[in-house]
Amino acid sequence: MATTKAVCLICSRATADKYCEYHYKSFDKLISNYASWKRALGDISWVDYLTKLLDLQETGSSIKDIIEKELNIQ
Repeated sequence: MATTKAVCLICSRATADKYCEYHYKSFDKLISNYASWKRALGDISWVDYLTKLLDLQETGSSIKDIIEKELNIQ
């Protein structure tokens, strides 16, 4: 009987969830910073938030990789 291992959607490292521990930290930062954006900009949707971050030059490549996956998932 074969066992299927979950792999990170970004880097294919073994994981128990959709992201490895490294990409999960970035994903967690996205979630926690979303509240700050909502306070600053009013009622910004999750998709609009991700889209704005994706367009910013200052957004790091790891975050952009996660955003691209999240936008494709939805």
